[in-house]
Amino acid sequence: MSVTPSDAQAASDTLAALERYRVHVTKLAARWMDAELYHTVAMELDRVRHACHALPRLSGAWVALLIAHAELVAGLWQLSNRPAGERKADHQRLLQRLLESADALQDQCMKLVGPAGPA
Repeated sequence: MSVTPSDAQAASDTLAALERYRVHVTKLAARWMDAELYHTVAMELDRVRHACHALPRLSGAWVALLIAHAELVAGLWQLSNRPAGERKADHQRLLQRLLESADALQDQCMKLVGPAGPA
């Protein structure tokens, strides 16, 4: 697979957006029902989407992340009626699934960025 400098830059942009998203979504899983943080996560996810748009070969990993995000949000919402002590393990399970999807997207981007790492 040939990687152009623009591909490497787009992958680097995706990595940066993905890292910001990962930080905020991890906080959201711990502090569900924080409207401002939820808005931040949604904006960060949109930035990941825009960055991935430049690299069609990332579409499978992007869609997997999007599905995991939707499952996380739906799961957090469903679990919000349960006592906090009962929710923690389920929150962690949902977050772990999302982070695995984020790792898969990150791995694909790292292959495009190359051994020098992100710019």
